[in-house]
Amino acid sequence: MKKLYSWHREGRTMIKICLYLITICVVFSFSTSRAATEKLLVTFINPGVSDVNDPTGGFWLSVSSFMKAAAEDLNIELEIIYSERNHILMQQQAKDVVERKNPPNYLIVVNEKLRARQMVIDSNNAGVKVFVMLNIFDGEQQIQMGPPRYKYKNWIGTLIPDNHFAGYEIARLVIDHALDTGVKSADGLLHLIGISGDPVTQASIERVNGLKQAVSEYPNVNLKQVFVGYWRKDISKKKVMRALKRYPNTRAIWAANDPMAIGAVEAVFDNRKKPGKDIFIGGLNWDIPGLKKIKKGEMVTSIGGHFMTGGWVLVLLHDYHHGKDFAEEGLQLKQQIFGALHRQNIDSFLKYFGGRNWSIIDYTRFSKVLNPNITRYNFNLEEVLKQFK
Repeated sequence: MKKLYSWHREGRTMIKICLYLITICVVFSFSTSRAATEKLLVTFINPGVSDVNDPTGGFWLSVSSFMKAAAEDLNIELEIIYSERNHILMQQQAKDVVERKNPPNYLIVVNEKLRARQMVIDSNNAGVKVFVMLNIFDGEQQIQMGPPRYKYKNWIGTLIPDNHFAGYEIARLVIDHALDTGVKSADGLLHLIGISGDPVTQASIERVNGLKQAVSEYPNVNLKQVFVGYWRKDISKKKVMRALKRYPNTRAIWAANDPMAIGAVEAVFDNRKKPGKDIFIGGLNWDIPGLKKIKKGEMVTSIGGHFMTGGWVLVLLHDYHHGKDFAEEGLQLKQQIFGALHRQNIDSFLKYFGGRNWSIIDYTRFSKVLNPNITRYNFNLEEVLKQFK
């Protein structure tokens, strides 16, 4: 009887253990399934203007459009808040977001006018993970902040395009085009002026440094002066009008974005010269008005693709959230995102993206979680276009 009792007791114990294990498996399976289907919550503080007719151009609206398309593919619930070019408002918006009762999983910010430091600090203190893109910390700010995940544990990383390369490419393409046409002054030099975005933003500074490097490689090119256009078409036009009077031998104009390049085009026309014949101009952004100028031959090139950066950040956050940390490639990533559009390839680009329908891109193809064969992230234009070949 004792053996029989013992057997029953052991049997009951085994049944309890089995039921316990089954319960754990069911709960784990439910949790895993729920994690896979739950939307990731991300808020982006967009420093730009929400008005499509703003003179600073449509760059920040393109950033948002590309991010929305990526978010849909990656099962991310994306909230975009515009700061309307008000850096004080931008900081307050970020603070309000992270102090919500139910904040997002991640906050994405830009170091516009060097104001991201406080946004990172506020996010870190609130326990909300924050990612910095496009303009990051440099110089004294970099020393104060340290690297991601060091002083501020919830600041998990950065992603920037190579702005030095972008500035260099604009200059190289414009200079080569001008020299090929034989446009020089009586002194045998090609005289060039530059229009920068602003004097403090890292992206603007690096683009100008790229311009200066390109000029240094051409002994027959003379950079007369770099003016500040504050990213605006109207300001650029006024600056170029004055510059052409000061430097009447100018034959090439470098601009740090497309609105300023278009302002230069208008200034050249007003000076009774022909852009694309008498003076050669290049810009950056892939803005639709800029692409039209390329088609008409009034601009040599527009470098662009950096508006895609926000979409690629969402890929990184998606993978990070699902256990594949981008830290294996680095916490401060710089990608060759920029590509050049000119008369030789503009039609091919417009064939696929003329309508700005970014949803035709399959963003899941860039995820390491969803594509375990990917060893390194590659977010350049050529990789995007592979889907359509």
